[in-house]
Amino acid sequence: MNTTEIKSNNLNFFDFDKVEHYSKDIKDDDILQEMQRLDGVDKKSEEHNYLNLIGYNYPKDVNDKEFISNLVKYKFSKIHIDNNFHNDINKLFSTSKCEGGYPLACAPVYRDILVFYKQDKIIGIAKICFECGQSYILGSSNDVSYFGSCGEYGILYEILKQKQ
Repeated sequence: MNTTEIKSNNLNFFDFDKVEHYSKDIKDDDILQEMQRLDGVDKKSEEHNYLNLIGYNYPKDVNDKEFISNLVKYKFSKIHIDNNFHNDINKLFSTSKCEGGYPLACAPVYRDILVFYKQDKIIGIAKICFECGQSYILGSSNDVSYFGSCGEYGILYEILKQKQ
C-alpha cells in the first residue's frame, strides 16, 4: 500500500490514514416529499432509518455498529479516496480562521458522506450537503462549526470529482 505522510496538527479534525467516500444520487423532489412525512413514520421502520441517514444528524456516535451497514443497505456507492488526496482533505477538515457564515435556507440532504479511519477503526464521519452548504461532522474534538466558511465545500467537491 502506498502511504503518504499526512501533515497533522492540533487544528485538524481527524488523525486518519484512510478515507472512504459514500455517495448516492437522490432527487430533491423525491426526498422532500418523504422528509415532510417523517413525523408519522414508525421510528423502527426501514423508511425512518433511511430518512434519518440522509437528512438528519445520525449517527450520534462514530462507533454506531449499524451506520456503515445502513450505507450499504441503502445502496450508497463506496469509493476509497486515494492517499494522494489525504493532505488536501486534511487541510479542509481543520479549524478555520474564517467566520461570518450565512443563514441557510434549505434542509440538508446528505448525498455525500466521508468516513475517516485510523488503523481500520472509524474515527470520524462527515456528512455533506453540497446543495445547501451544510455538514454534520462527528468524531472531532475541535470546533467544526465553521467548516465551509472558507470555501471548503467547493474545494472538497472538486477533490471528490477526481478522487479515483
